[in-house]
Amino acid sequence: MSVVDFATFAYSGDVHRLHAPGQLKRQVESNNYPFDEIIIIYQLCNAYDEDFPPFPDCNFRLNVYVIDSLDSVLAAFDIDMYKPQYVSPTDKVHTWKNHTVNHLAAVMHSSSNYIVFADNDCWMVRQPAGKSWVDKGIEILSANPDVFIVSPNDGEPERKTQVISQQMFMARTNEFREADFNQPGWDGNPHVEGGPLPEYWGMMEGRISIYCKYTNKYRYVLPPEYRYWHGNRTTQDGMLETDMSKYV
Repeated sequence: MSVVDFATFAYSGDVHRLHAPGQLKRQVESNNYPFDEIIIIYQLCNAYDEDFPPFPDCNFRLNVYVIDSLDSVLAAFDIDMYKPQYVSPTDKVHTWKNHTVNHLAAVMHSSSNYIVFADNDCWMVRQPAGKSWVDKGIEILSANPDVFIVSPNDGEPERKTQVISQQMFMARTNEFREADFNQPGWDGNPHVEGGPLPEYWGMMEGRISIYCKYTNKYRYVLPPEYRYWHGNRTTQDGMLETDMSKYV
């Protein structure tokens, strides 16, 4: 069996959700795959403190890393921090450095064959009984050298595309680690008619898209029976919604 790591992330604004009772356990187990390590990246925040204790309900092999400097991670991957990136006068959420470093930090600390990346509010809500989307992803990555990443289904049809979402996907670890995410061949224009928000091109998902276009590679989105959910809905107490029956 291939060695596969699972990586998820937290920052000061959502660390309380990652540490909610049972949240990490539920997120990891929803994939129905025996991951070798669970890598947790804390971006510019404490890994554990008195409000967010370790995960007592998890028997996974955990590796925890704290990003103390965004620039040091970017520099390790030869990303030009002085290349101009679009900065919105109003959108203060989609900052490019913060949305690039997590995946890079995770892959720095993985020695697996494959790695699954998932925001801490993403988990699987549907897949065939007794099967894992990870096995399906390995099958596709093994047979298709032009596929750079594989994602579970996002509510749209199965497809190959160079439009990327960084919410939840898997990759060949070494290939991802060695990829050029410094926007090779990009003309620098973030304003594409009918395209994504301008900040997209500086974030990890935009950088993957640019790399795929430059190298003629793709994101493969699995069919609807392998459905994930991005839990951006919260309950009245500010925690993640767990009842997906009303949405899926």
